[in-house]
Formats: sequence, C-alpha cells, structure tokens
Amino acid sequence: MLFINPAAEKFGGFVSRYVPVGIPVGIGFICAYMEKHDIRCRVLDEEVETITADRVREALAGMPKPHVIGIGCLTAHVARAYQIAQMIKAEIPDTIITVGGIHPTALPDEPLDQGVIDYVVRGEGEEIMLQLYRALHGDDESHDIRGVSFRKDGINCHNPDAPLFPDLDQIPAFPYHLFENPKYDMGFLTTSRGCPYRCSFCSQRMMTGTTYRFKSNDAIVDELETLVERYGQREIIFYDDNFCIKARRVIDLCDKIIERGLHTKVELAVQTRADNLVLQGGDEVVKRMSEAGFTHASLGMETGVQRLMDLTLKDETIDIHIEAVALCRRHGLGVSLGMIYGLPTETSQDRKDGFKIIEDLKIKSTKFNNLIPYPGTPLYTDLVNSGRLNIQKDWSNFNSTLALTRSVFDKTPLPYVPETASEWELKRDIIYYNLRAYLSFRTVMSLLNHTRSMGWVALPKRWYLNPAEIVEMAIVGSQVLINVLWAALPFRLTEPVMNWLNPELKKRPRIKAYKPDEHKSSDWDKAATREKTKMLKSAREEYTQTGAISLKAGQKFDAGQSPEHTVGGAQS
Repeated sequence: MLFINPAAEKFGGFVSRYVPVGIPVGIGFICAYMEKHDIRCRVLDEEVETITADRVREALAGMPKPHVIGIGCLTAHVARAYQIAQMIKAEIPDTIITVGGIHPTALPDEPLDQGVIDYVVRGEGEEIMLQLYRALHGDDESHDIRGVSFRKDGINCHNPDAPLFPDLDQIPAFPYHLFENPKYDMGFLTTSRGCPYRCSFCSQRMMTGTTYRFKSNDAIVDELETLVERYGQREIIFYDDNFCIKARRVIDLCDKIIERGLHTKVELAVQTRADNLVLQGGDEVVKRMSEAGFTHASLGMETGVQRLMDLTLKDETIDIHIEAVALCRRHGLGVSLGMIYGLPTETSQDRKDGFKIIEDLKIKSTKFNNLIPYPGTPLYTDLVNSGRLNIQKDWSNFNSTLALTRSVFDKTPLPYVPETASEWELKRDIIYYNLRAYLSFRTVMSLLNHTRSMGWVALPKRWYLNPAEIVEMAIVGSQVLINVLWAALPFRLTEPVMNWLNPELKKRPRIKAYKPDEHKSSDWDKAATREKTKMLKSAREEYTQTGAISLKAGQKFDAGQSPEHTVGGAQS
C-alpha cells in the first residue's frame, strides 16, 4: 500500500532550509502494523520530495491491484491533500483513495464532498486500515467496517466509530527503515497515546477522549537502543503528548535505560505538563530522569496570564509552571515553554506580561505560535460564529507558525483574531516577541555553532565552508532583519501603512467596546468521552479473549446520517 504525506508548504516557511524534517509519525505506525500483517508499504512525503503523478506510478509499481493509497490529513495541509487526490484520480483513475487523520475525523463529509476520495478512515487508523485493505483485496464488504465513511448512491455514509487500539505493544516498533532519507530527523520516540486533560484548543482529545495508553518499558528501551546503535542518534525526543502522567512508569523506564547503559550515549527530551512534573513526579522523578540521560523538558504553558489559562480549560496555574522550571533546573534539565498568542479576550498587555515571565525565567527556547481554533474542538465551537475567524479555501491558512515563518508583509490572514486586538497588532506582537526571544547573543552563537539550543532550527555542519549556504543564510538573514526592524517600529506608525498595503486587515479591528467577561468557554462532550472509554474497555476484553479486534459495523448507519463520533465541542 502507498501512503502519502502532503505538505502545502515546507515546515518552517522561509527558514525551512534549516528546520529538520519531521517524520510523519501517524503514517509510520500504520505502515508498521500493515507490514506486521505482510502488507508491503511505501511512503511518499512532500516534506522531502514533490509528489507528481509519475512519482505515484513509480511508487505503485509491483504492488497488488486494486492500488490503495492512503493520504494523511492535518488541517494545515488538507488543501494539498485534496489537490493530490484530484491529480491521482485524473491520472490514475483505477486507484482507491483513502484519507485519514485528525482533520477528516473531525469533518468526514468534507473530503467525501471532493468527489475523488473513496473512503475516510476516522480515528486511530491501524486496525481500520488493515481491515479495509483486506476487504478491498478480498470478498469482505468494505462498507461494513467501523470507523469508515464513504459515498453510496451520491450520499455520504458514516459507520459507527471504531474503538481505540487496545494494546500498543501489538503495534511493532516504528519502521525507521521506511524513512532513511538523510533529510529526516530520526531522533524521536512515541511511547504513549492520549492525555486525560481537557484543554479546549487541543484536538487530540477528539481522537482519544480521556484515555491514556502506553507501551511496555522493555519495548521502549529496545526501540531506543535501535535508534542509538543502528541509526547513530545522539539526541532523541519523546513525542508523547504527555510523557510524565504516570510517575512509576517513568521511573521504571529510567531504570531500564540506565541498565542498558544508554544514558551515557544519548541525550533525551520530553514533552509533558508542568503539574505532572511537580505534583505527580517531584524531585524523585526528575532526579531519576536526569540520571537516565534526560536533559530537556518542553512544557505547554500557552499563556502567562491566569485568566487566559483558565479560559483554555488547562486546569493548571502559572505558578506551577514557574515551579516546574525551577524543579527541572535543580536537576540539570533545560526547559522550553510553548506559548500561544491570540487567545480569546487576550490583550496586547497580556502578551507583554506573558513574555515578561519567559524573560524573567531566562527560558532558552520559546516559540510563540498564533492560535489555531481547530475544527472539532470546543474552542472552534465557541468561535465559529464570532465573526473573527477567517477560513481560507480548504483551511489553507490554518498554520500555527503563520506569523512567525513568513514575511511581515505576507497577506495570508491569521485564522483567528480576538476582539481585543486588530489583526496587524496581533501579528506584530507574535513576530516581535519571537524575535526578542530568539535574537540574543547566546541563541545566535548556538545556531552558528550547530547546536540544538534553539530547539527547532539547526544549521548544516561546516556551513561556513559552503558558498551556496552562505548565500542562502544571507537571504534568510535579510528576511529576518526586515521583520525585526518593521515589528520594532511603533505600532501607531506601522498599522496605517499595513492597512494601506493590505486593506483586508481592516476587517478585523480591535473592538473598543468589547466586554471580555461575555466570553464563555465550552467543555468537551462528557457522553462522547465516556463512550470512548467504554469502547476501549470492550476492545481490550475482546482482544484478551480472541487475540483480534472485530470492526464489523453490523447495523450500519443509513445514508446521510451523521457519524456517532460527532461532539459538541473536538483538532492540535
């Protein structure tokens, strides 16, 4: 089977040349599971090559017919996914095209309405894709699989949701052999799925509810050893949404890493929540992590204003993040904080206050992204009728680094601007505070010396000996300098000029009479969350008894009926 990872633009925008290419993890896990069941897989990734009809034909050569193609869809790249599907159907019409991922799970009708997509796989794709592929190559009914949407007689049909995958150890180790292109950053592991918290902006909960599943520590250490010994990785990050939820699991994993001697061969980093580190882990966990080779923790603080943190339903405090930073530093771990600018009711002073906290904490790596109200989340539900969303065709502007990685004069609209800011005001602040966070003597020297201290940007080794690289750096540097100078000018001088250059900016001005207290945050649908937990429990019982997962829909939905996964509030 052929899988495609579309990219509307290279990650990193004008600095993409210096941003390591991330492997499409979701596609990789489905490939691992398919190959476990003797189905050969290939991957085309637009982050490393442009996808053309000829390239698709080449990748399909030798594969059994009917040719099945799976396209991964994040909201930021769904426009390109639809373009690729249209190209393939026009050039290779006998292919069967499926799409999956968070965006089609939230909006399954949208891809079907393109007229070129045969199936939508909703939710976690491993077992659904396996059974769908087998049905398409055998005598089973492909329209009778849970988690699948399709068109029949011109009408969209949605089968009931499939359960979450019950045992992550049954998914083989990540198939790094499919991604050996030197452009890839292979230094990553994913050891768990899910997060039991209720942040209103994060679409992951739509996929997993409040469930949390993880691989066995023996399997994790085996995979870590493969990355270190076979692929020579010396810096590895755990991609888990929330690594430190279970303190005992983390301590046991650290013990096994030390037993294998891996702590002397690799530096490890994690993504987690501040309250998990402080309240559930504390000194015991962080100290053990440090001993096991963990050198960095990334925390999603999102905002430096408690009022805004409460609006996002994070159920954390600013103080707990400050305490977590101190805890990590006490044991030698560096810290980065992920921030979001443009939250509902956020003011320019709020953004200034948030930056001041980052500055006072002396955080060495911070990125301020613009808010993305992803479809399916409670945040999107709250804002969709606000008049402050600007959704371009096929969501092409739903990019969380839109303001950060493009020219200050780029006219692509931000997806959302709160009533308490004008569009240029918000965009200017994002650019200004990102550049203030990064443009210090320490971070510039780290970048030039080819270290990872800047977090997500790295220059090639010995770049200064390559004339072509020096020219490219000069181009990028000039772009950064223009952004720095323009964002640093007084706002009262630049806004009239920006509004003249791009009149569309005037459509979302700051509303002086707006009352922030009128904004209320919606929560997740509790019934839908309970149903996911119940289905996972049943799937685990079935797998324990039979060693398999049945996804027969049985009594299917009638044509046109909505899928049962629809929630009142669920994409990150």
